[in-house]
Amino acid sequence: MRLLNGKQGLRRSQFAKELKGADLEKVLLVPIDVSKVLQKSMILNYFGDVIEPSFSFMVSQTGMKLLIQKMEEAKKTCSAEKIFVGIEATGHHYEDIVRILTEEGYSVHIVNPATTHEERKQHLTYTKTDDIDLYLIAEALIGNKATHSKLASGVYKQLQNLTRARRSEINKRSRIKMELRGIHDQIWREYQGVSVLVDNKVKSTKIFSDFWGKASLHLLKHYPHATHILELGEIGLRKLSKEHNLKMRKTAIEKLLFAAKESVSKPLEQLSSELFLLKQKLRAYDWHTQHIALYNKEIERLFHQTEGFLLLTVPGIGLITAAEIFCEMGDLSHYHSASQLIKKAGTNPIIKQSGIDGGYFGCISKQGNANLRRAIYTAGRCLSTHNEALKPFYTRLKEKGKKARKIYIAMGNKFIKIAFAMIKNQQPFHWHHPDFNYEQEITKKLSQPLAV
Repeated sequence: MRLLNGKQGLRRSQFAKELKGADLEKVLLVPIDVSKVLQKSMILNYFGDVIEPSFSFMVSQTGMKLLIQKMEEAKKTCSAEKIFVGIEATGHHYEDIVRILTEEGYSVHIVNPATTHEERKQHLTYTKTDDIDLYLIAEALIGNKATHSKLASGVYKQLQNLTRARRSEINKRSRIKMELRGIHDQIWREYQGVSVLVDNKVKSTKIFSDFWGKASLHLLKHYPHATHILELGEIGLRKLSKEHNLKMRKTAIEKLLFAAKESVSKPLEQLSSELFLLKQKLRAYDWHTQHIALYNKEIERLFHQTEGFLLLTVPGIGLITAAEIFCEMGDLSHYHSASQLIKKAGTNPIIKQSGIDGGYFGCISKQGNANLRRAIYTAGRCLSTHNEALKPFYTRLKEKGKKARKIYIAMGNKFIKIAFAMIKNQQPFHWHHPDFNYEQEITKKLSQPLAV
């Protein structure tokens, strides 16, 4: 059992440690199915016998008193020695329940919704009701499949709130970007790229290397139609570039004029609704961009006060990625090895083995913190491109025929191990290269001067 605990990581070790030496006849399980308004629970013994049938309660002073009262009554009736509470992580609605019960001294274990989904499939229970979910949460508890039992607090929680909110803004802006492209495609399709036929082969070139750069956005806002560009001409475009510091090169101006001449767009008078929508979406894009910049400043201000600031010494890891990794990992005093963090993220590969062969690594488990998992993938992707110190690791995996996504996950897991050691030992990233200076590495990633 001890060996198995090590293989399963921190979550199994914690539960097994609490259960060790207990009389299973005197152990109670309290699964809780969470929703926004009305929560549902029941009380079972360790062998699945119902002690208290399913009941509902609200997250209020009265509701929590009712839950605790029923738990204490069941404990007294059964002469129970231990009570384990299992709660499914649904949005943020479960957090107050976990906090209150933990403060009251109960052993609370959080279950990933993916775990209950897998339990449902294993039991061939395709019907989803609250009562069935309660049994499945209890099954997950008995099977030691709870993910963790601690909520983020302090600066970890503050950074989580900010980085997750920023991520939401990024996603919203990304949707607006797609809508903007679609709308402007109806106004002037050639603006996003000019295609010509050469020797029966299509050759496409972009006018701007960055469609969302300063020059491109200025034209989208003020000169969105091909006729606008033709009216300006080469001289007008050069003057415009100089007045607004757009830094449009000669090649970009030539491509722009060529695309305008080749355009088959509708006349301006037939595009009033499209132009209106483009204007509104550009305003929304600017609004989200400004808010993302504000999030960045606040994240930098908070992150600067933490020990996670050391992560910025790693080439290829930016401020936001470092902050996301740090706050989603949480307090490292709860962990004994980086492997436990990898399991927490669900980026640990699942080994498939049968018979005498050594088996093979399948997909990752995905049973863990989705935000940490996303940050690990992002870190792995950035390191694969921008970190020369870890480039040999990337090259070795690529030569083995690994696909890009698997390499990014592997690189991200490697970074978690590095980050764990750096924060635990309070040491910056070490790279024996004459041009590497970790202080300069930090400074170039900050928007504000580093206070001495």
